[in-house]
Amino acid sequence: MKTKKFILQGEKIMIQNKTIYFLIDCSGSMYGSRGDAVNTAMQKVVYEALPEIRSKKSDDLALYFMALGFADNGTGNNVIELMPKTALDDFNQWDDIDPETFNGGTPTGEAIQAVIDDILGGTRGEPDKNAVSPAIILISDGLPNGKNPTYEEVLEKADKTSKKCVSAFRRALRVALGISVDDAGRESLKKFGSVSKKMSDAGLSGYYDCSEEYVDEFVEILKSATVKASE
Repeated sequence: MKTKKFILQGEKIMIQNKTIYFLIDCSGSMYGSRGDAVNTAMQKVVYEALPEIRSKKSDDLALYFMALGFADNGTGNNVIELMPKTALDDFNQWDDIDPETFNGGTPTGEAIQAVIDDILGGTRGEPDKNAVSPAIILISDGLPNGKNPTYEEVLEKADKTSKKCVSAFRRALRVALGISVDDAGRESLKKFGSVSKKMSDAGLSGYYDCSEEYVDEFVEILKSATVKASE
């Protein structure tokens, strides 16, 4: 990601870069109404949330968005790029996830690790020196069951007392949306969420219960989380 600069009253102002990641569960249990709800919500994000973000964004912040899907369908390609990293001004449409994509297990840990790898440099080879803490929005309907790495192993990288801690991941704003999850799934996804006191005071939570039966509510939650994550 290239560093951007602009001139303000004769001075060079450094632009800070922020990425909002969408991690979308594409396991078999998401097939049908749950997958449809995700596509509907993402369309609403593009056409209703992004205009609000554009109107509020400060000139010294460059926003980027990236969407990854995850499912273990036996192909070995458990994390798929649904949308490459895209600048705010270029994020003008959402290509619906093909229904046939929803198949297999739930390797949530691998998807989170893919985000960590990108934060740490990915194909760039080194972290973006002008990046501010990213935001990660996880959408899932159940318990993770991947093993390479496991969900628990990845979350340890957000624990500042752990030798495996990755500071950039620990500082990231993390929000989980559980779609029709049971109690065990809810408690698991809650472990992912982490928001600052400032964001909490602004009304953002680390976890939200959602349902494909109440698509409008799900849409509003995702839109609100995306707008707040951009701040």
